[in-house]
Amino acid sequence: MRLRALLIAAACAAAVVAVPSSASTGKIDGSVTVSYLVPTRDAQIYLEVVEPTAGGKVVPAPVILTYSPYSVLGRNGDAGHWNPLGYARAYADVIGTGNSGGCYDYGGNREKRTGHDVVEWIARQKWTTGKVGMLGGSYDGTTQYATAITHPRGLAAIVPEAAISRWYDYAYAGGIRYTDTDEDLGNEGPGAAGDEGVDTPLGFDYGFAIPPPTDVNEPGWQQRVASTVRPCDELAHTGAGYNLTPDYDGFWLDRDYVKDLPSVRIPVLVASNWGDWNVKQKNGWDAYHALTHSACRKLYMGTRWAGHGTPPGADYSQTVDRWFARWLKGEHNGVERMAAVTSQTSDDAGPIHYVAGPEPKPATLTLYLGDTGNTWSLDPAKPRGSGVASYPDSGTNTEAFAATHPYAPGPYLAFSSPVLKRDVRLFGRPVLRLWSTVAAQWVTVTPSLLDVDPAKYGGSGAGTTATDPSAAVALTRGWLDSRYRDGLDHEVPMTPGTSTRMDIALFPTDYTVRKGHRLVLLVQSEDLDWAIAKPDPARTSPVVQVDWSAAQSALTLPVVGSTRGIF
Repeated sequence: MRLRALLIAAACAAAVVAVPSSASTGKIDGSVTVSYLVPTRDAQIYLEVVEPTAGGKVVPAPVILTYSPYSVLGRNGDAGHWNPLGYARAYADVIGTGNSGGCYDYGGNREKRTGHDVVEWIARQKWTTGKVGMLGGSYDGTTQYATAITHPRGLAAIVPEAAISRWYDYAYAGGIRYTDTDEDLGNEGPGAAGDEGVDTPLGFDYGFAIPPPTDVNEPGWQQRVASTVRPCDELAHTGAGYNLTPDYDGFWLDRDYVKDLPSVRIPVLVASNWGDWNVKQKNGWDAYHALTHSACRKLYMGTRWAGHGTPPGADYSQTVDRWFARWLKGEHNGVERMAAVTSQTSDDAGPIHYVAGPEPKPATLTLYLGDTGNTWSLDPAKPRGSGVASYPDSGTNTEAFAATHPYAPGPYLAFSSPVLKRDVRLFGRPVLRLWSTVAAQWVTVTPSLLDVDPAKYGGSGAGTTATDPSAAVALTRGWLDSRYRDGLDHEVPMTPGTSTRMDIALFPTDYTVRKGHRLVLLVQSEDLDWAIAKPDPARTSPVVQVDWSAAQSALTLPVVGSTRGIF
């Protein structure tokens, strides 16, 4: 671990040597806003730039760019922060949206090409120093990955925040389509309703991409209008985004930036929150681990209690300032020596604190699914003999109900661990190895891992319910249509009546489970808090059987530190 940390530090240090300082710009005392039409291979892209001035003259400056479909919400609203620091602030409308021409492409090749061309065009202008950085969150972070994998000249660093790194992972998980959610067990508050993002791709194709460019007095307006109103790829986007059997095909490969991120060599600061159930924290996690050749990569993750957005706290925003000062202006501020991973762990009471250092290398704790005679159990000891448990696949269950009634009969199973004898920090992705038998060729499975405080329940026997809404916290979740158990690119039916193995990787988390609590694994079909229920042939014979003993269904947990003395 220490050797790897030293190698990463050495790589960042080497990158510093390669970055020359920008010329002195003098005192910035004002700004001017200028709009441009940038010619690209696919369309004219509208670009608005707030350029810093000194004594009424534009000062050549490095540029911080956002490539976004959200121009209706305003452009360059943070220029007042960046201009005094010596940057030009730029905002370009994504192809087919806002005042840009062309066909909107839902993360596809036209978006990648135009991002590339806009960066190279900016870097050639006399009002810049030739260096461009990219900043923004959600879709505005996603276009940074799309652009960076094309390696435009002049792109010096990016800060993708809460960004999509694989578009498939925004619409689906394990072949199951997400739906709206209020994150009942996340306690993010009323503002989190619909936070998941059910609007894609419809909301973009038939919302942001429909209004024509509004700048009627700008040159080329008629041409841009004509290029946006003709039929584009709306039907293809919709068909791919709402498929009941969504094979990972060429459509999704074109929108998979993770597979290309190993080729990115510029510095990248990846930021998100462990509680982001809109873009999903998995996207930042996967992107960071794919950036194997980045000159300097860092991961900055906020608490499980913060949703879609940037990590909370002033330290994060200061880090962003230092990041661009280092890589766009050449200031020797030491940001390259910051910890590889900065992560805010949490418990059931809320955020705890940020932990900075090398990425933890957790030990693996295996808990086996079994039967204690009173409740279904998660236990470090392998169960003896054969065993099964069954639940009806109703297609009507919700995670919120199951969590507050984990020991009651219902369309789910709740496997409960012994009480923890000490605090345990989990960092990474739990994995459920599930052996299951059904009377059909496929089944959907949605496991949730809960932190349960026994003191807030009436007991641990059948029929027990929570006496406090905060009795259970969902640490993380996973989804799988069993037809995709061998890979997302093709479907493999189950053999009815035969026990079949499914490995379900739950989403990554950084969470501390307190002494005296239990871990509870919910196993169920699609829960309507999260997913659109599929028409499931198993419901004609609606019983899902979970098997153990020789099959050894088990949950593996990434534990920071030793696994001894937990139970």
